[in-house]
Amino acid sequence: MSKKKTVVSLVLNSLIALVTTGVVVSYFLVESKVIRSGSESFRFFTTDSNILAAVAAATVAVFDIKILRGKIDRLPRAAEVLKYVGTVGVFLTFCTAVFFLAPIYGAPMLFGGTAFHMHAAAPLMSFLSFSFLEKHSRLKLSESLLGLLPVVVYGAVYFVEVVVIGEANGGWKDFYAFNQGGSWGVTVAVMPCAAYAVCLLIRLLHNLWIPKK
Repeated sequence: MSKKKTVVSLVLNSLIALVTTGVVVSYFLVESKVIRSGSESFRFFTTDSNILAAVAAATVAVFDIKILRGKIDRLPRAAEVLKYVGTVGVFLTFCTAVFFLAPIYGAPMLFGGTAFHMHAAAPLMSFLSFSFLEKHSRLKLSESLLGLLPVVVYGAVYFVEVVVIGEANGGWKDFYAFNQGGSWGVTVAVMPCAAYAVCLLIRLLHNLWIPKK
């Protein structure tokens, strides 16, 4: 990776990590119109996926600095895979917000204020940096399955809270509208497929122009 690309990667990853940290902290200080305040904000995949992406971005930023200082010449494999998993998570957040939630709740709610960073800016910065800048080594097809882990874990928790327990019994409200009209079966079928399509797309873009060994 060229020095110029490493510098841009460092800038983007630093922005992701710093701004996301500020937004999450703000949930404990200011009432949000989109995300519930305080610890309840962690009920949302938006928050959780962005935190994971921010951790991955901070990790990559540290290694970008080491690359620029000449201490290493590439990202460690673990850091690259972590960034991949984080990028899949937030890009899925972006796609869900644009194509599913915005028509239900309206674009101003989904992309206004701090929600703009969590639903658009951070996901797109993660997507662009990993797909076109941080091209150190090719991702294996088997590694693309790792991108599904956050979706599967969160989906299981959401299913238990919304469908098994239910809001009336102390569970979560169906704020993602995945069970509208009892349509949970459709969601279970569609979401993993959509998530894996995102996994494959990002892997494909990342692997472009990286020679096979």
